Amino acid sequence: MKTKLLFILLISLVAFGCSSPKYLPTSDKIGVNEFGSFIKISMNGGDRIDGELIAIDSAQIVVLSSNEKKCLLISVKEIKRFTLQYAQPKQYGWTIPVFLLSTISHGFFSIFTVPVNLIVTISATSSGNSAFKYKSKSMNYEKLRMFARFPQGIPLNIPIESIH
Repeated sequence: MKTKLLFILLISLVAFGCSSPKYLPTSDKIGVNEFGSFIKISMNGGDRIDGELIAIDSAQIVVLSSNEKKCLLISVKEIKRFTLQYAQPKQYGWTIPVFLLSTISHGFFSIFTVPVNLIVTISATSSGNSAFKYKSKSMNYEKLRMFARFPQGIPLNIPIESIH
């Protein structure tokens, strides 16, 4: 009984554990989204900032913070690493229980097919959750600019305090 409960809990965590901001577009609407991408920034001092990428230039990044609900100016020199998510991830969590249940019909061979199905469906689920993401190792600040709400910089007639 304890094992079954742990197994159900594990499947639930894999299927529903990851969430992303609601303003991120689905994969078919990437080109028409008016918001910037979601960015998580780890600072040199250990702080973390996450929110919408508003603008970037050679010296600083402007992020609309998820926690503070205001724009923060972050010096590029203070950034240790970042992760950028530009669209909603694909959700394949439903495949884990479905393919696990499908092995019932395998009889004795389910001893072999259950682990194979679990490995395949869990890896597909985890790769779907990491889709549409870039990390600082694979992207420089110049390329990061194209994922901002204002890729050419904040227009002069828009005060930074008015961005929501």
